[in-house]
Amino acid sequence: MKQLFAISVLSMLPFLASAQTAADVETVNISGDQSIHLPSQIYRMSSDEFYKFKGAYSLSNGMSLSLFERGRAMYARIDGQDQHQIIASAANSFVAKDLQLKMRIDLNDNGEASGELFYLLPSQVSADNQVVKQRWVVAVFP
Repeated sequence: MKQLFAISVLSMLPFLASAQTAADVETVNISGDQSIHLPSQIYRMSSDEFYKFKGAYSLSNGMSLSLFERGRAMYARIDGQDQHQIIASAANSFVAKDLQLKMRIDLNDNGEASGELFYLLPSQVSADNQVVKQRWVVAVFP
């Protein structure tokens, strides 16, 4: 099952690269295995390590991702949506405890970020009162 997920994600990488440069693409919907798993071993990230990731990030779909701390817990929030408590799965990767999002953030020496965010977009009601079901979305850091 994990291999199927890895293959489906890896097969999306060329599309993600073109999606990042295409002006009219806002989000990429994911098909196949649409799940997030907690890591088998948690990366123990200190507050000092997390400090460099804290702040707001613009995403390719026009939304923004905010990372912050409350006490010793780390959190992520996408625009006005609910906050998600996150844990580090690697030195630059995070997973929400509620399994609603995961991300990889690569920080460059010049202070810019790259990476990707895989998250569950909640159900919404459109302007014409149509219910849009929840769906998995990938957004990249431009």
